[in-house]
Amino acid sequence: MKRLVKGLVPVVALCLAAGVAFGQSSAVKEDKAQMKADEAAMKREKEQLKKDQKALQTDTKSGKMAAESKDAEKVYKDQQAIKGQQKDIAQDKAGSLQMKSDKAALQREKEQLTKDQKALQADTKSGKMAAESKDAEKVYKDQQAIKGQQKDIAQDKANIKSDTK
Repeated sequence: MKRLVKGLVPVVALCLAAGVAFGQSSAVKEDKAQMKADEAAMKREKEQLKKDQKALQTDTKSGKMAAESKDAEKVYKDQQAIKGQQKDIAQDKAGSLQMKSDKAALQREKEQLTKDQKALQADTKSGKMAAESKDAEKVYKDQQAIKGQQKDIAQDKANIKSDTK
């Protein structure tokens, strides 16, 4: 029995060594597959970024509200409300109750415009997303996704390097 055990020890050691080598090879294959997947994801993210940048440029040129921030949209709506109030006042009879009401509403709209303009300036200065358009926000998120993919690829390369040692 001792001979059998002594004879099996080198075989078991060889099998274990082969298993470790096989495990490393499998780990390297998994890391390479992960890196390939991350590179494909980064390629998709870059394509999406180009698409979103093009949409931002197109929307900006055409004046679509998708190219405007939430704050800028509020300012725009305030300006439109002021124009509407001014038209209403022009059609009112002088000294009428309706004219007084429309003038008070015009004053409120002007105050709201001033408040929204200040908010837009403050948000723009501080870099808040409320000062960014929907299109610009998509571009920003695409850029962040690309940075994340770059980090993942760097980690994959480090994993492959450590698995091959």
